[in-house]
Amino acid sequence: MSRKKSSIVSVFKNQGAFQRTQNISYDSDYFIDFIKQNDLEVLAPYLARNFSLEEIDELTISWWTQEMEDEGFQKDPNWKGETPAFKIKLGENRSLDSILEGLENQTLEVFMGSDEYAMENPTIVFGAFGEGLYDRSFGKKELNSENLSLTNVIPYNEGITCDQVQSTDVVRYHMPNFRILDNTKGWPSGNFITVWVAYGTYNLNASGVPSLGFNVNRLVHEKKINRGDFGWKTDFLAQPILTHWHDSNISIQMIVAYQRNNHVMTQTVTSVSFNPNTGTTTNSQQTVSQGDTMSFGSQTWYRCAEINGGHKIDNGLGLYGGNAIWQFTGRDGRAQFTFEPRLTRL
Repeated sequence: MSRKKSSIVSVFKNQGAFQRTQNISYDSDYFIDFIKQNDLEVLAPYLARNFSLEEIDELTISWWTQEMEDEGFQKDPNWKGETPAFKIKLGENRSLDSILEGLENQTLEVFMGSDEYAMENPTIVFGAFGEGLYDRSFGKKELNSENLSLTNVIPYNEGITCDQVQSTDVVRYHMPNFRILDNTKGWPSGNFITVWVAYGTYNLNASGVPSLGFNVNRLVHEKKINRGDFGWKTDFLAQPILTHWHDSNISIQMIVAYQRNNHVMTQTVTSVSFNPNTGTTTNSQQTVSQGDTMSFGSQTWYRCAEINGGHKIDNGLGLYGGNAIWQFTGRDGRAQFTFEPRLTRL
């Protein structure tokens, strides 16, 4: 990707792609040569969602580089992103090769595109994203559905309190719903979410003596949410947070983060566990670190409080699907989610 990124910078810098002035001329021959010589991907965050492809008669073509994004965030950490763009008329043949042939010998007016513009005007963006969903004919690629299947839902038994849970009961802990409230990267990139859980582990050795350990499990790694998609996602994790929340594990800590270039996330996570063999409570800590990542925040949840119905108590943000909506109160609260314990009696 570094080779592609460098070529993008070289071509567009030479042709004034970094000029942020309106109504400048652009020689399309350079753009055509650039696309043909580089294996670029295409993002179209709002194209299929907001427009009927059969009725589009104009298309805005834009381009992105990592250097553009880095420069924007250096100037303003809250920068929403914008990219150079130009508009073209579409004919009956809408393949990319046909569109490029139609640009020959044209002088195009360049302006800056953004989310707001693309929501109202059909727009595609070229760049070395590593996440393109459209091929050279603007047809959607087949998505890998391997991680989209849902787990078997185990009903939560209403009325079962923590002190009524039996030793043979299985308590699974789920995140039924998740959403972001704003885009996490500059235009036109998608949003990539990572989730961890820190928890105590309970094991019996060959003699039946219990021992406690400590795990940090990454539940999902840079899972994509399309740009501008702020709706609730059902079973975003596609698996339980914990397949069995043992009674020795008093609390867990959740971390939710998003991809952000040139930023290293370092987070200390904690889990409180009770050892029934010694009668002692253990507070375990571990540091989680991931490059090109920024944290929405982290928080601790307690087993008995959740089983006793704490997940259904409105904490000020309302309920969704009968469960309380949670949002981190730290530096970046642009994600919301719900939790739910589900108990099955074997």
